[in-house]
Amino acid sequence: MNTTPVDQWDTKDVEKWLIANYFDPHVSQICDVNGCDGPSLLMLTEADFHLYNLGLPIGDAKRLIIALRKLQLSSVDSMKRLGLPLHVGENSLSGQGCQRSHRYASISESDVGDSLTSSVELIAETTKRFPPEIWKTVISAVYMNTVLLVTSCVMVIVHDRVPDVEKYPPLPDIFLDNFPTIPWAFTLCELIAVGLMLILIAILFIHKHR
Repeated sequence: MNTTPVDQWDTKDVEKWLIANYFDPHVSQICDVNGCDGPSLLMLTEADFHLYNLGLPIGDAKRLIIALRKLQLSSVDSMKRLGLPLHVGENSLSGQGCQRSHRYASISESDVGDSLTSSVELIAETTKRFPPEIWKTVISAVYMNTVLLVTSCVMVIVHDRVPDVEKYPPLPDIFLDNFPTIPWAFTLCELIAVGLMLILIAILFIHKHR
């Protein structure tokens, strides 16, 4: 285990740390191409991944941020010497700089867990939700009910004006006339319609973006 303070690490020490934390594929990009040493490692933020095109997949980038946060929390003296804030819940994630007073205290596993929890809560709060579209919903509901009403009225009118079947038989149907009548087919269609309606109601109440 490397006992050298992090603020005194060179690129070789950073390379060893990356390998120890299973970031082997990104050693060349971070250390050789960008020359990341100990101080720059402690100051590395998620915004830097995009700014300097480090080319990390989203999963590796998130895991590296967590590993960096643990390294910062376990390197209080190095953070003090570099004048960096220990409150990494906001600064390491968003890279917004030193906006809070420096608070240094004893570090434990619970501190790391609390920091990670606060970061997750911060991400959840800043995640954009679907904006409400009340007018679109109202217009859709009016359109749906209008279509339902017009269709029902047309069906009633047509049903009343149907001529006598015995006097005016319907035109022959080449397809249906070649198949026997199935008595239970209409009941089956109604059951299918009821089943589809139940599925629709379940989706309306269970869907994530309801």
